[in-house]
Amino acid sequence: MKYLGTLVIILIAFGLSAQHEISSAGLRSGGISGISIKLIDDDYSAVEIIPGFQRNGFKLTGLIQRYKPIQTSRISNLFMFSGLGAHAGFERYTTEETKVVDGISYYSNRKVVSPVVGADLNVGIEYHFESVPFQVSLDYKPYFELFGEKIFRIDFWDIGFTVRYVLNN
Repeated sequence: MKYLGTLVIILIAFGLSAQHEISSAGLRSGGISGISIKLIDDDYSAVEIIPGFQRNGFKLTGLIQRYKPIQTSRISNLFMFSGLGAHAGFERYTTEETKVVDGISYYSNRKVVSPVVGADLNVGIEYHFESVPFQVSLDYKPYFELFGEKIFRIDFWDIGFTVRYVLNN
């Protein structure tokens, strides 16, 4: 956990030192819930890092995103984004085991911690407030992963809502 804190501090410091990037940090709730750290460059490309919790475990997700402004006559600072990335972490689960000794069945539960790795897609919309230093986004992040409780898992329903504070602009 102390390495996660160090990583967050390094990313925030890196973002604050860049003159032409928007750095923001906040909270994401959804299929994976945790911290969201995002760096957006002038050419509308972004890197988002999400250390978060899911299925009784922890995952570190990294996404590379591309932004496109949505031009409307009433709303400015509205963006659509898409991207891809990867994640790694672990999950905890319980397995039931049955042993038969001399005709008697013995049942036991065993707690297992298993690593997971996977790939993510990401699409969503994001609004950057003009008068206050906040961003809100709604995203859809389907993914697949290997290992864990199931050897191969696909999740099509990781929908998240994120609120971030803009650290520099």
